Amino acid sequence: MVDFDREEVEAAFRHYFMVGQVAEDWEAWARLFTDDATYTDHFYGTFTGPSEITRFIEGTMGAAPQVYNPLVWYLIDGSRVVYKVLNRADNPEPGAPPIDFPSMQIIQYAGDGKWRSEEDVWVMGEMKNFAKEYAQASAQWPQTLDEKLSRKDWGTWVDWARPEPGHVARPSWVDREDFTPFASIHEIDFGIRSH
Repeated sequence: MVDFDREEVEAAFRHYFMVGQVAEDWEAWARLFTDDATYTDHFYGTFTGPSEITRFIEGTMGAAPQVYNPLVWYLIDGSRVVYKVLNRADNPEPGAPPIDFPSMQIIQYAGDGKWRSEEDVWVMGEMKNFAKEYAQASAQWPQTLDEKLSRKDWGTWVDWARPEPGHVARPSWVDREDFTPFASIHEIDFGIRSH
């Protein structure tokens, strides 16, 4: 394993996070992975290379447009970055706190601003509780797509990991005529299923 300068890894991670989780340009974000990179989600499976990673991340994020990812903390150990985000939705109920559940990501730097792997770890029970709470609130206070894309609370944790004031979220899949989000795991007919 090659040792990279910490400043290089830090700069590459900041760019990765701002392009993906903040700007939600998932196509550009997936191109930050090497051609043979693996992206492993313990529920959905393993996806290889930028093309599969793009299809997976856009399909799942497009299925949950209300979800965004404030960064809680991160650490750098050599070429590895481990970080925690909240999978957060602004509560449809006016004035109510956001609804969220945590996940951890482990990414491996490959050099030249690229990443060789990502592993996502989250707890199914926490995700189901999140989905249930959000569904109950949105049934009572229905939202348009633009309202679901509100991204109101990035937390107080990592100052650089947030959009500029006035930012309007427009994920890379929005307004694309050829885009259909995944309705179930059975529609993901690529990659390697984990179960």
